[in-house]
Amino acid sequence: MKTAAVICEYNPFHTGHKYQLDKIRKDLNVDSIITLMSGDFVERGEPAIFSKEVRAGISLLNGSDLSLLLPLPYATGDADLFSYGAVYILNALNSVDYLVFGAECDDLTLLKEAASKLRKAGTIDSDSLKSGLKQGLTFAKARVGLFPEYNDILDKPNNILAINYLMALDTLNSKITPVVIKRKGSSYTEKGLNKNTLPSATAIREALLSSAHDHKEKTEAISDFIPENSLDIINREIPIFPDDFSDTLMYSLLVNKDNYEEYNQVSRELSDKIKNNLHDASSFTELAEKLKTKEVTRARINRALLHIMLGIKGDNEALKDLLSHLQYIRVLGFKKDSEGLLKKISDSSELKLLTKIPAVYDSLNKETKLIIDYDIFASSLYGKIKGTSIHEFKKPLIIV
Repeated sequence: MKTAAVICEYNPFHTGHKYQLDKIRKDLNVDSIITLMSGDFVERGEPAIFSKEVRAGISLLNGSDLSLLLPLPYATGDADLFSYGAVYILNALNSVDYLVFGAECDDLTLLKEAASKLRKAGTIDSDSLKSGLKQGLTFAKARVGLFPEYNDILDKPNNILAINYLMALDTLNSKITPVVIKRKGSSYTEKGLNKNTLPSATAIREALLSSAHDHKEKTEAISDFIPENSLDIINREIPIFPDDFSDTLMYSLLVNKDNYEEYNQVSRELSDKIKNNLHDASSFTELAEKLKTKEVTRARINRALLHIMLGIKGDNEALKDLLSHLQYIRVLGFKKDSEGLLKKISDSSELKLLTKIPAVYDSLNKETKLIIDYDIFASSLYGKIKGTSIHEFKKPLIIV
């Protein structure tokens, strides 16, 4: 049995994602596809536009056989933490043959070459990179300065993630084979929708934001870019946006004002800047915009604020170390005919598949409990904002 895996957010799932899953099935001739998906908050430092249950269900309707949850600290981490956490989990399953990812560059040899060089001298801890950061450069610009020969690939987000996946595979001595699919259609940051090309998730979110209070307008805005079998599901959902959490964020910042630096991605300089701007902003996006500088990107600001709100403490290395103690990985859902895949994982994996949290919660080690508790808290908060109150313990598996 050959199995491919995709690390994803599906924020939201669209026709470009459907294209990728169909291409994996056709080109690699795999028996099954695992999607390891971010939960209710995502890597760009924002809430997911739809809940993890909705997004996982749509992915299962459109090509995935098993949807697993990427735990919150890694789903909301920077590219390094996001990639390492996801690859660690997939590697520990001992059941994945291919890790498939999209990128603007589909030259795997070039991506591997860049990954090898960056792993040696392009990490946040390397002396040469620290020098660039001290000069006021962003992490991305400092790295491009060290490796100008990769300028064309290091300035594109999907290439950066691809390189980080490759670095993580190398670090873990993984036997998983990486496969790159050239990204088609709109760029990741494209905010406009074009019926003649595959969309970007950013553009769909923008369309949903502009039509959030008009059901008919929302349907018309996105109908060409969502798989037909999922459109009714999406149309029943209320989209969630960062500013829906403004009051919650402001409260968290007020009660934690003396210890911002304990949280992931929060430096002393950023901590001081948050304190100086806190009372001059009335929303999540307004505060994030005030904190943004040439040296610190908006995505990093978003993540820092989100980590304070969600209580995610520790630096990347501490959070990576947590994974070495992880006992379980949560299942969001699966297809009815995926018994063979589930048995393969059950027989081979270093991690057990967790389908019912209450059944094992009391027996978990403290590190696994901590990781699961992060997601329980995040899910409860997301549910309150969304207007639902189903506790994480009581949510059923999604079976299609």
